[in-house]
Amino acid sequence: MTLVLPSWSDARHEAHRQGVRLAADTAADPGAGSVRLDLASALGRTLAGDLAARGDVPGHDGAAMDGWAVAGPGPWVLGAPIVAGAVPSGAPLTTGHARPITTGAPVPPGTAAVVRSEDATVDDDGRLVRHTPSTRRHVRPAGEEVTRDQVLFTGGTVLTPPRAALAAASGVDDVRVAPVPTARVAVLGDEVVGAGVPRPGQVRDVFSHTLPAVLGTFGADPVAADRVPDDADTTARVLDAARERLVVSTGGTAGSSTDHVRGALARIGAELLVDRVDVRPGRPMLLARRGATVFLCLPGNPMAAMVGLVLLGGPLVAGLLGRPLEPMGRVRLAVDVPNDRPGALVLAYRATPEGAVPASHQTSAMLRGLADADGLLVVPAGGGVAGEDVPPVRLPWC
Repeated sequence: MTLVLPSWSDARHEAHRQGVRLAADTAADPGAGSVRLDLASALGRTLAGDLAARGDVPGHDGAAMDGWAVAGPGPWVLGAPIVAGAVPSGAPLTTGHARPITTGAPVPPGTAAVVRSEDATVDDDGRLVRHTPSTRRHVRPAGEEVTRDQVLFTGGTVLTPPRAALAAASGVDDVRVAPVPTARVAVLGDEVVGAGVPRPGQVRDVFSHTLPAVLGTFGADPVAADRVPDDADTTARVLDAARERLVVSTGGTAGSSTDHVRGALARIGAELLVDRVDVRPGRPMLLARRGATVFLCLPGNPMAAMVGLVLLGGPLVAGLLGRPLEPMGRVRLAVDVPNDRPGALVLAYRATPEGAVPASHQTSAMLRGLADADGLLVVPAGGGVAGEDVPPVRLPWC
């Protein structure tokens, strides 16, 4: 019987679903609840619920230009100026009168329009005379941009600087944000060394300093990165001791005598949720859960691990934060890309005016092609031809 593995897309959706599920299951924990932060401190965080405006934007009918507030047809008799920050006047502007006004200042009742500074002049009799015809009113009505109690952003939205600025303009001072999921990285392998040029049979640790950074771009809080030897008991002990929301491991997911992750997950009572994925590189990746911790176990080859982290780690953290799954777009191939093996092929690509071109020097063990890539593209079994659109996967560091 042939084992049918989940597609990369199905695995991606499952990772997001499991993140959402874990967040919901642990929401009752005292330390897992949302927190309220001022807007500056909340930048980059995820809203824990819908954010509503506390006031109208603008809060008054205001001048959209520097010029004169006028009532009725001209010429107009000039009155006292109105500047931004002034208390709105209750006295109406009567027909045949005008008042100098600055951008953003409240227009008085009865204002028909604001005549721009460049469209009128004051004659020898001290009256304002329009010399450029215009049908535009140049008045921003109260609530034109935002109305009080209107939902500005739904829960799961990342608070970017422009969103924080709009919230501030709407009278918001602080927001409730989702808790940041903690993450731990475990780099497995006796052959992994932390410094210098590896001797034959060894490889440099390329994950301890990079995977935490990638997890941080996803929105997680990487608290530690540990190197773990190829030992069944040690692997099980490290995974068992983890109390973070997310544990990302590299290596030990295949089927050799030194691959202990699958057995370690079984020993600690973790439920296997995704058991390999029909994609290259990254096929032997695993997703499991025990209690309040989810384990994303990636292959040890550098490109395979990076692909797995981007494909499943990003959606998983998004689910933990209550963010929606990032929609997939399309990228056009500039060249034919063969794929004569079963399952999807993930390739790093460079963007050109003609479309996407796969980078050179890329296998599951290589990083050179990924180092200067603009993104990943997913080629289905059977390959793709020049001019065809295929799904891209955004690289979080680009």
